[in-house]
Amino acid sequence: MPSLSEDLQEVRSRAEVCLYSGGRVVEVRAGVMAMANLSLPPCSKYRHIAAETMVTENSFGSNRKETLASLQRLSTALNILEKYGCNLTNPNRPKYWRTVKHNNPVFRATVDAIQGGRAVLCLYGYSNQQADGLSFPDDVTDPDVGRVAAVTLEVMSLRIELEMLIKETHPHPEFYERIIPTLRHKDVGLNTDAVIFQSSSSSGHSKGQTKSLAFPLHHHSSRKSSHSLSSNHPLDAPCVTEPDYLSGTTRSPSTGGAS
Repeated sequence: MPSLSEDLQEVRSRAEVCLYSGGRVVEVRAGVMAMANLSLPPCSKYRHIAAETMVTENSFGSNRKETLASLQRLSTALNILEKYGCNLTNPNRPKYWRTVKHNNPVFRATVDAIQGGRAVLCLYGYSNQQADGLSFPDDVTDPDVGRVAAVTLEVMSLRIELEMLIKETHPHPEFYERIIPTLRHKDVGLNTDAVIFQSSSSSGHSKGQTKSLAFPLHHHSSRKSSHSLSSNHPLDAPCVTEPDYLSGTTRSPSTGGAS
């Protein structure tokens, strides 16, 4: 009987080939879902992206609710990174596929607002850095679609795992609860109302105690990835209409374009 690691390798290989060879959307979706549902911790499941590090470095909050909100921001950034990867594996790549602009508002608000976002772009091949963006090296004529597909598949899978955690449908949440302690406790009874407790002293004087059970979400400032990338020339970001492999719909990711 195949081990979980062997199952992972089989699922991964089929989905990667399907992704970069223009296979059916439903087959890519099935492969991603199978990978996300495997009973393996992120340190064993993900070979290319630093999934466990990305999750821990981008999880914030003193309780489960706040932590899940921070993981939602990470999931949104992964969604944009997924679209960059799909652009590169598409035979009809966009005109500006070689470049990603830092000043693009979507890039700034999502990918550049998390730890590790630029590192994923580097894995795609955007290894040259300047003040205004990232690009492929000048001597690279085409992206390595096999490698890009492998990285993109992991980005897709991690995004799905995070979405399942947020919706409390993940089949193995214990793998993430081990690395994020605040996920272990359900926020039962939390609301935005103050609850008043009355206690009486021995003299008959009543003293009101107010205990707030509300935990507001805090917006965390954007932080750049600590990975160092080399520098070359000004950049633009790819922008084409790409299929959403996990919903079966078509979306137009406004992730960049010519400046």
